[in-house]
Amino acid sequence: MEPSELEKLETLFIFTPAPASTWGLTFDRLEQLLLDLDPKAFTRAEEPRDEVPGGTFMFFEAALGDDDIEGMAKQAPEGVAVQNCTAPKAAEFVQWLRSGVVPEGSAISFNTEWGMENELPDAPVPTASQDELVELFLAHIVQTGGLD
Repeated sequence: MEPSELEKLETLFIFTPAPASTWGLTFDRLEQLLLDLDPKAFTRAEEPRDEVPGGTFMFFEAALGDDDIEGMAKQAPEGVAVQNCTAPKAAEFVQWLRSGVVPEGSAISFNTEWGMENELPDAPVPTASQDELVELFLAHIVQTGGLD
């Protein structure tokens, strides 16, 4: 598959603190940051269904660059996920996370729905340029093996 085709593939990207660490994520803070990003951002908190373990979810939709992002956040286990997301959009999103959601100096790990299905471990997100992050995310997508 050509790189330009890979860049168009959409999956769920999941961003979490490094193991045994926290971002101190709160829904109020995340909601305010989303509204700062896009004054028309939508958020909704929802209790989990019986079949889903864990605490409350916060669903959101906001404009990021030229596109909208849709995702969810949880405080336990802590993390933020963006659905129907390309590698370039994930790179843009993680840069936004670093700019205000994640405390300075805190680590970010990531995985994708495809990575989890293939039992790939979470991987660190380095402090890098957006282009380098796109390459990291594309390499991960290739590693999932679902492109054959």
